[in-house]
Amino acid sequence: MSEFDKFAENYNESLRNSLALTRTSDKYQAEYKVRLLKNLLVRGAAKSRATTHPTILDFGCGVGLSLPYLLEQFPGSKIFATDVSEVSLEIVRAELPQVTIINSALNAAEKFDVILMSTVLHHITSSARVEILENLRANLKPDGCLVVIEHNTYNPLTRRIVSNCPMDVDAELISMSDIKKLLSRGCGFKIRETGYCSFFPEPLKALTKLDPILKKIPLGGQYFVVATP
Repeated sequence: MSEFDKFAENYNESLRNSLALTRTSDKYQAEYKVRLLKNLLVRGAAKSRATTHPTILDFGCGVGLSLPYLLEQFPGSKIFATDVSEVSLEIVRAELPQVTIINSALNAAEKFDVILMSTVLHHITSSARVEILENLRANLKPDGCLVVIEHNTYNPLTRRIVSNCPMDVDAELISMSDIKKLLSRGCGFKIRETGYCSFFPEPLKALTKLDPILKKIPLGGQYFVVATP
């Protein structure tokens, strides 16, 4: 049994309570990150031969908040999901039968064009990160990419939200610079692109068009790293 099983049934409520300070919904956050992924693919930062219908794995999918938007933004693509919480995966199976559930990406027969790790790495202990990332690298196609989205350690509001979230009680936040070192020096990835994101709360979502201009400024609530094998 995973420690996240106990949060699965009330995951959305817990996340909404944590985000209340920013007046941003959990669904908006999930959609925002998938649109960010789509933009990275379109721009070519996460380019692969299968940019039209990429095979995508949502690694650490939780109860599947991002999955409806992956299905929406990537029609015709094969969408896979995995998580350490079997309770969460049962919720995904019941609500999104068109998504293929795999019990462990580390033993997946499928090779992926894109692996998305959205606010997952801080839940993995530092001692286990290298092994997991190396295995994910082995699960990518030669021209595939890993897209990591994580909490910005420089943003005081983000740190406050994480500290007040019961699901993050044991979180080990990691900075962008440390993730870049971990991926490149520790796991053999090549860094394709990095940037800060999530600058504006949902009431100001019209301003997200400015995100590409602001991406080098370390004020966003989160950041992204695109890496290739």
